[in-house]
Amino acid sequence: MTRFLRRRALYVEIWLGLAAARFLTRFVRLGRWKHLLGDMDTHAAEDLPAARIEQAQGVGRIVAHVARGVRLFDAVCLPQAMAARWVLARRGIPSRIVIGSRREDGAGTMHFHAWLLAGGEVVTGAREQAAHQEMVQAGPNDAAT
Repeated sequence: MTRFLRRRALYVEIWLGLAAARFLTRFVRLGRWKHLLGDMDTHAAEDLPAARIEQAQGVGRIVAHVARGVRLFDAVCLPQAMAARWVLARRGIPSRIVIGSRREDGAGTMHFHAWLLAGGEVVTGAREQAAHQEMVQAGPNDAAT
């Protein structure tokens, strides 16, 4: 398969992953699909070779690019983390989803954010990750496949 076709197939895989994740998060009770996030494991996906981390970050960049172009639904942080995790799992790269929160000053409203880590590096959701306090981590990949 040519490089062009492999890249197009990856884009389709990511788009379908985003659509499936958004459908689950929007229309299906969490109890029905939370197993797709994986088991709780704070040490999953910590030691990865630099080449695998770079590959994971490349997938993260493509997920963000595809998510920005989606017009049919909102491909927000959790669907992005889920889709990237599924793509990495199929390539044998361990990762974990982290869910964090922050309280908005004055209003007392809670805001939530999800990001994906591989090899200790943020793969998706990096922009808002620093503003949120970590609450929940999900991993390793073998539980999500």
